[in-house]
Amino acid sequence: MATLEKIRSKSVLLLIIVGAALLAFVIGDFFTSGRTLFGTGTTIAEVGNQKVDVQEFQRRVQEASEQAQQSGQRIDNALLQQQVLDAIIAEKLFNQEVQDLGLTVTDAELTEMMVGKNSAYVDRMVQQQLGLPDAATAHDMAFNPTKYGMPQEQAMQLQQYWLQMEQSVEKMLLQQKFQNLFTGLLAANDLDAKALYDENTPTANIIYAKKDFSSLNDEEFPVDGSDIKKLYESEKNRYALTEPMRLVNYISVNIIPSQADILAGQKKVEDAILALNNQPETQGLSDMPEFVAERQMLSQADVDKQARLKSALDSLSVGNATLVNKSGNDYTIAKLIGKSQQSDKVTLDFMAIQGTKAQIDSLAGLLNGGASFDSIAASPLVAQSQKDMEVSLLDANATAVKELIANRAEGVYFTPDTLAENGRIVRIAKRNAPTTVYDIATVSFTTEPSNATVNELESKLQDYVSTHKTAREFADSAQAGGYTVFPFYISASSPSMGNISDSHSAVAWAMDADKGDVSQIFGDLQSGTFLAVALEDIYDDYTPTRDPQLNDALARRVRNDKKAAKLIADYAGKANDIAGYAKLMGSEVDTTTVNFGQQFVPGIGMGESELQGRVAIAKAGELVGPVKGNNAVIVLQVTGIDNEGRPFDVNENAVRYMQQRGAARMGGNLPAILIGNKKVKNNMNTFYK
Repeated sequence: MATLEKIRSKSVLLLIIVGAALLAFVIGDFFTSGRTLFGTGTTIAEVGNQKVDVQEFQRRVQEASEQAQQSGQRIDNALLQQQVLDAIIAEKLFNQEVQDLGLTVTDAELTEMMVGKNSAYVDRMVQQQLGLPDAATAHDMAFNPTKYGMPQEQAMQLQQYWLQMEQSVEKMLLQQKFQNLFTGLLAANDLDAKALYDENTPTANIIYAKKDFSSLNDEEFPVDGSDIKKLYESEKNRYALTEPMRLVNYISVNIIPSQADILAGQKKVEDAILALNNQPETQGLSDMPEFVAERQMLSQADVDKQARLKSALDSLSVGNATLVNKSGNDYTIAKLIGKSQQSDKVTLDFMAIQGTKAQIDSLAGLLNGGASFDSIAASPLVAQSQKDMEVSLLDANATAVKELIANRAEGVYFTPDTLAENGRIVRIAKRNAPTTVYDIATVSFTTEPSNATVNELESKLQDYVSTHKTAREFADSAQAGGYTVFPFYISASSPSMGNISDSHSAVAWAMDADKGDVSQIFGDLQSGTFLAVALEDIYDDYTPTRDPQLNDALARRVRNDKKAAKLIADYAGKANDIAGYAKLMGSEVDTTTVNFGQQFVPGIGMGESELQGRVAIAKAGELVGPVKGNNAVIVLQVTGIDNEGRPFDVNENAVRYMQQRGAARMGGNLPAILIGNKKVKNNMNTFYK
């Protein structure tokens, strides 16, 4: 039966149901780099009391590999391995949460979803995957095979499909129940909705003057280690790490053609065009393997959509070639091999019939006698049907279609097959009028770096690494050596160094290195990058104050606090209006609008919570300040309050609350919420280098 053929032609389970924002992840590419296991047994990762076994991980990555190969994806393997691991961890934490909450799916609920009143979703899946009318039919065929004359082996395949589909549907129902609880927990009540409305509706119009901290000399406001430590200790939990981190500096060198390579590439293109012009079709490229030719037939409409190609073809005679496009180091050449007038497309009505030749001829006769396509397509003899199927006659694979419809009249159903059983019914619904068709060879060429260029780039970086053997020397001398150093934070969960593809080996090196070490050279022509790394520092439970970026950020905040204190002391009470303060500050009077709920105050900046709070309680005409902002000291006056917003609607503001502060906002962070304060132990680098 056609249904069973469809089952065999697909994986056992084609139904994959993923809960929105819960366990979504992209997987692909192939599984490589297996190693002997050291010290971690078979556990590739731990989060709290949840463990991921390497065999389970391997199975999942193998599934990802197969999916990627089928879709033609090519994604960094280490990145995909980490994404698969993150997904497994999220699933385990989710399953634990479901278990702790006591969520279950009853047999009745599952039955309703599979074959009952709620089966519409599963019905569509079965229709798309098996071509059966609904899930109930699929279930009946699987568990009552004799009724349909189905062999036991095929019935077992269908049963396996059904059971695994049930598991997926049960998983989906559990996710829906959890989401309902999660959404209900973070939903707005009437007070929440009104508070959000009150925060965002009254808008204060203010005039202000400000003195930027940057106008003061940093050297006059020294910051020492004790200042930084005091601020750090007051908010230390902000810098807690879920897993140990390492700070590295790296140098990346793109492997690209030299100027000499580019000139040589241009000469090759000129030689290729000459060879194409002097020999038939693409025979001139027989000794030029770097040039890749693709033969294609294009209609006038296809050519008209490609401005550069159209311009080239308008001036080309048959048998000649020309350069169509150059983008960077990529060249495209076109040769016009032939030009003709022919139909480029045909529209077909098609049916595949499971029956005798007499039955097929009978159905064709009914169609030609006026029976509707849809009525015949509903016959149990019709395994597959498609109406108004547009087929390009210029496609390289269209030979069979051309032979099928050769010398056939439009509008008449015919049966091209002569077998005793099973066959097709076809009708040419429409054949496009003849148009100009171009027979073209499109030739691609990319200038690649020569071996001499690759060797020179690698040798130069190797010399630098060899003569700068400590992390400090590596970073401090980079500019003089003609390189740029990039800082980057890594952990055992980092699949790559920065955004550099195929750089996991550099991450693995850094996770095993000692502080101050400098690596060997990573990368090759295939990866497109040479990479060298120096391990600057190692952080365990918290990002420490010695971290350069954190230290700079804390020092800037401490310095701004000192500047603010001085400016407030200098200006407080020294003027009676905004104009007076503006004169003292050497600034101008400006205007803006402020409400309590906004994230950005125009003209002043982001996250000005203290300013917004002071404005919210200020009376019209009252002089407020000097107030410390994030980047300036500000004096302001409220000139009026606009309450002409949309009238309060509890439902509208409840939705806004959910989007800004509730389940919709938090749902995207659900994996991190489930992890909470649990420590992540990632053993990936023990298994894969």
